[in-house]
Amino acid sequence: MKRGAGKIMKVETLSEKYINEIGHAFGYYEYAQGEKGLVSAYSSRDAVVSYIDGYVEMVLQAGMLYTTGPEQEAFIAYKRSDEKISMKAAKKLIKGTFAGSSFGEVVRMLSILGSGGSSSVEKTLKKKKQKYLFVGLVCVREKYQGQGYMRKALELAFAEGNRLGIPVVLDTDAELKSDKYRHLGMELAGIRTCKNGSKLYELIKYPDPTT
Repeated sequence: MKRGAGKIMKVETLSEKYINEIGHAFGYYEYAQGEKGLVSAYSSRDAVVSYIDGYVEMVLQAGMLYTTGPEQEAFIAYKRSDEKISMKAAKKLIKGTFAGSSFGEVVRMLSILGSGGSSSVEKTLKKKKQKYLFVGLVCVREKYQGQGYMRKALELAFAEGNRLGIPVVLDTDAELKSDKYRHLGMELAGIRTCKNGSKLYELIKYPDPTT
């Protein structure tokens, strides 16, 4: 079931099949030759799937997951920087993280992710006491890829950023994804490198000027 307001449709329930589809899309993403991606921080691709499954369940529980239409062609998760995620929702992510990895493997993964440092974009915005919309996940279901649904998903966040008058920010670990986001209206604001060689591309979309 979804609740719509214009184009924005909040996802209130999601089948295990669709959750696994999202997890698989991230865990088995094909990176460019020579590109590590953050999957290399995990013990296996299946461990990435488990983590993303947990992340989806977390944002679903928190009411932060949206879809492009009744057919749920694509999903996007976003939150305001001042919004808090409940412990009940956070437990979903913790469960997913440990479902596919041992304690030692999780510690290694967190060490690699942390080695890239904090987002310079988010630090700058926080220093200015500027609120922003953080996009934690964008996924187009496989059979709908290449049909413009990534744009439609991002436009949900862009519209909310415009409504609130705040920028939209996200990170991605693939150069091709970064290029796509830039093509869809975002700006590359920085690149961070983790100790295993994987990169995080920081992107931002400022609100459209008012007329």
